[in-house]
Amino acid sequence: MKINSLEESLDALRAVEQRHPFWTSSLLQASGAGAMTREDFRFVFSQYYFYSKNFTRYLAALMANCDNDLYRSRLTQNLWEEAGGDRTEKRHAELFRDFLKEGLGIEPEAIRYEDYTVHFVQSFLDLCFRSPPIVSAAALSLGTEGLVPRLYAIFLEALRNAGVREEHLEFFRIHIGCDDGHAATLESLLLSYAGEHAWFETARQGMANALSLRRCFFENLFSSVRMRRLLPVLERIQAATSLAPEHAKAGFHHRSEGRRMYANRDDKQNIEFTVDRIPINADVLDPRMVRIPPGKNNEYHRHAHETLMYVLSGGARVLIDGAAIQAREGDVVYVPRWALHQTHNAGDGELRILAVTDFGLATRAFVGAYQHREKEQNERAMNERST
Repeated sequence: MKINSLEESLDALRAVEQRHPFWTSSLLQASGAGAMTREDFRFVFSQYYFYSKNFTRYLAALMANCDNDLYRSRLTQNLWEEAGGDRTEKRHAELFRDFLKEGLGIEPEAIRYEDYTVHFVQSFLDLCFRSPPIVSAAALSLGTEGLVPRLYAIFLEALRNAGVREEHLEFFRIHIGCDDGHAATLESLLLSYAGEHAWFETARQGMANALSLRRCFFENLFSSVRMRRLLPVLERIQAATSLAPEHAKAGFHHRSEGRRMYANRDDKQNIEFTVDRIPINADVLDPRMVRIPPGKNNEYHRHAHETLMYVLSGGARVLIDGAAIQAREGDVVYVPRWALHQTHNAGDGELRILAVTDFGLATRAFVGAYQHREKEQNERAMNERST
């Protein structure tokens, strides 16, 4: 093969990697959307630590299968850098432990690994040790080291959004900067086998195997994050004991209409409204007071919680997924979760609505961009009214 064709083949493999479903895994989507909390990441990276601290074993497994002493020496350089060179306190596994302890408040020795975490690490080690060198080189280059800049950039930004301080993120910054060189060494090793039969397809399969293992691991992590968010509520329900003593601290009765939660005004779209949260410390329910001046409306929007709207005063026209509902004082309107809806003040005075939601449940159950305000829908509605 000519050098140009080899580079084209490598570019083709990289293109396959960029389109792999791994990049649309639930964990990465939630991280990219800024929906993961510091507590979520405490769990995610406590499990990821088991993969990280075993990384040198994957490289060693590939070295054991490599029959080329030149490339074994180059892999030794990768191992040397992973080990921190002559500064063992800077070895990558130690930097990750520092991140866990200082950044997330986790004691590594106290971590209990999930069965799927142990399975992932063992499967990855088997892939590197028991596969032909082409497969393990592709898995560790295109399917592992080549991902790091893009993958860790997502995590780095998500951790910042979750409130982790910059000085505790050295592990991610170092890997974004240095793993291109590690990937290049592994890619060079992969290309050294290019004369073998079905090289491209074998390399593609090795890369895909690594990506699929990681994707499965990430989906399991995300499922656990969701369950860990829900578990306290479920345990309180299952306990069948009164929560009154706990909630009595905040009181059961409030005369005030709460504190300002949200407000918006946009004259172009006829939007003007306020939302105050009523200060009742409920486990699941979350009551709000909505006010809309005469002739105005709120945005088209949708969200993960369902809502019961009780009209306290005024008249309303409520749009729910295209259906128009007329409501007056004393009426109750139900808005299903994720239904696109909007409320118009159809009366002469201020519209006041008591909206009771299951926000306390929905925010735990849904990990993602929780609420969507639909500007295009609002503008389209305004255009329709003007014509």
